[in-house]
Amino acid sequence: MAIFHLNVKNISRSEGRSVVAAAAYRAGEVLPNEAEERLSDFGGRRDVVATEIRLPEGAPEWMGQRAALWNAVEAAEKRKDARLAKEVEFALPLELPRSSWLAVARTMADAYTAQGFVVDLAIHDDGTRHNPHVHMLMSTRVVGEGGFGLKIRSADGKQFVTEARALWERAANEALSKAGLAIAIDGRSYAKRRQGEHPGLHRGPNRQERRARRVLAQRERDQMSPREPDEDLPVPDPDGSPIHPSELEVAEDRMLADMHAPAPELNAAHAQGGAEAAQAAVDRENTLQMTEDDAAAYRLSPDNLLDWLEDKIRAEDVGTLERWENHLDWLDPSDQHAARPPETRSEPERDER
Repeated sequence: MAIFHLNVKNISRSEGRSVVAAAAYRAGEVLPNEAEERLSDFGGRRDVVATEIRLPEGAPEWMGQRAALWNAVEAAEKRKDARLAKEVEFALPLELPRSSWLAVARTMADAYTAQGFVVDLAIHDDGTRHNPHVHMLMSTRVVGEGGFGLKIRSADGKQFVTEARALWERAANEALSKAGLAIAIDGRSYAKRRQGEHPGLHRGPNRQERRARRVLAQRERDQMSPREPDEDLPVPDPDGSPIHPSELEVAEDRMLADMHAPAPELNAAHAQGGAEAAQAAVDRENTLQMTEDDAAAYRLSPDNLLDWLEDKIRAEDVGTLERWENHLDWLDPSDQHAARPPETRSEPERDER
């Protein structure tokens, strides 16, 4: 048998609570709180699966906006101990498939909109299916075209809780049956079912367990997320270190600027047939100032591979060059220019060492 859980609460001003803050928390949104003149900020919550406002027949369209709805509820209540809203919170059976959560939540909400309530529902789940549940925040006044009217007194008393439990039992069992599951929930206590079991104690939230579940859920999301494509990986420099994206952007901009730059003045002048203009352009290029980095790159540039076209070697230098090409020419006694062998010293006597 699936677990049955349903709880009915009051959002009361006498307890210092704000219905705008309660709605923002359950929906995981940022809502302007006009009564407190600040923002009720609960944006960024990852456990909010779905939210929706269900309106009764004849309700104005502006009530479908969460901020306008709950700020109007705050303004309609004048007493300092006013009951601002009613909340019905129930746990979704773990056996119920996720695709059925929103449908069964709407079924419960529509049962109350038929009675004149405005229902703001939110489905929560931390990603591990440990405790999926639904919050239904409901207005407590009759809805008309001009706004809110008198209080709905059917929300007072124990009968409201009893009917809510019976309604959820019926809606959940119908959803489980449609899903093809041969299980059901039962809202009756062990005593009414004449069972000898004792009800369990509500332990309450455990911060360490919640933190561990959040860490586990984050790991599962990271594993399911698509990996970074190859084109987004960092580009290495010649030393293997990654290049910063800002440097890549600068290099790309410089390359595009060079590609779209106009032709040099030398080419333009040469195309027009002006030799003097071409020579002037060459002179200007030769007199351009260079940075130290550019000068170093120029000095380290490879030699002209076509320098054999302009051989400037003199005839009297041929012999000298040929001699220095042979590094062992001192072994050839016929070479008059061979270097003298180095002076040799006799090994020192033992007593001189």
